[in-house]
Amino acid sequence: MKIEIIVYIYLAVCLAMIGFNIVCIFLFKRNDREAEISRLYYIDLIKEQFGREVLDDRHRLMLLKKLTNVRELMAFDKSLEILYEQYPDQVRAYLRKLEYVFVALANRYSRKNELQMTYFPYIIARYRLFYGENLPQINRILVDLLEKPSIYCRENALGAFYSMGNAENVADALKIIDNTGYYHNKKLLTDGLLTFAGDKKELNELLWERLSEYSLNTQLAILDCIRFSSGDFQERMLGLLRQDLDSEIHYCAIRYLGRYPYEPAYEQLMQYAEHEDETHWEYTSITCFALASYPSDRTIEVLKKNLSSRNWYVRLNASQALENLKLEYADFIDIFEGDDRYAGEMMRYRFDRKKLSERKVAAT
Repeated sequence: MKIEIIVYIYLAVCLAMIGFNIVCIFLFKRNDREAEISRLYYIDLIKEQFGREVLDDRHRLMLLKKLTNVRELMAFDKSLEILYEQYPDQVRAYLRKLEYVFVALANRYSRKNELQMTYFPYIIARYRLFYGENLPQINRILVDLLEKPSIYCRENALGAFYSMGNAENVADALKIIDNTGYYHNKKLLTDGLLTFAGDKKELNELLWERLSEYSLNTQLAILDCIRFSSGDFQERMLGLLRQDLDSEIHYCAIRYLGRYPYEPAYEQLMQYAEHEDETHWEYTSITCFALASYPSDRTIEVLKKNLSSRNWYVRLNASQALENLKLEYADFIDIFEGDDRYAGEMMRYRFDRKKLSERKVAAT
């Protein structure tokens, strides 16, 4: 009897799960149909406004009423995306006329829950709605989001600040995030800064000027951003190497000087590459890779020596740098015939891989 009861309970649970899934399927299909109807509705309404110098008042009021609902805002977003593919200039002109509407919506979304509130700055960033503007009421709402524990709130608020193109506001936003104490991934910060819509040179100069104000994590993100966007900081990066700073800061400076060769930095880099202390292998490893930008007999000699390092990462980066220097097979006879078979195998691997890639290119 007890076994039969367990079987009946199991069957009842299975039937309940099947019923639940069937209901969900119908609900999702209904929601998809409603979303499609809303998208078509907005597409027609938006197209009616194309070519007008001023938006129709009824259109503005309708948007203010409907877009307060996040589902309607999502449908509006999808409609803009579809229209932008066909009419990019008209859509941009239309969005420029929506400042009043979105300022009013910002106030309404600031009173919603975090999940709904987060979607609004995403829309601001995606369409650069306030590019070139510095509106206190919008800034205030975005700052409030920066102080939330949710990574989505902070990241979307930062995205909105990037899209506005105001360097001061971005620098202040990074400081606010630091002050909250919440961890924000360094790569997210770097990638975000690289999307800055304003004058990138102005932003880089301002962030460099205020570098010491930020936490180590934010400093590293800023230095990575500068490395990927500007070659004007060579002397200043060398200055960082000569200061007693966190080793991670030095690594960023070395990578920068590897990307943008700076002859006065060569001796400093060679000191790291020739370092005998194995406990500083990170410096040696990163510098070996950077030295590919400083071709010379001395560079080649040091890189060959580091092929025999006891640290695998040092050997790997030294071999990569030697490959980047585009040396010939004959230049490595001393390595291939030397006592360190691991160094020889590493360079043979590099040459074999290079030949394989050349064959693939030739085959295509």
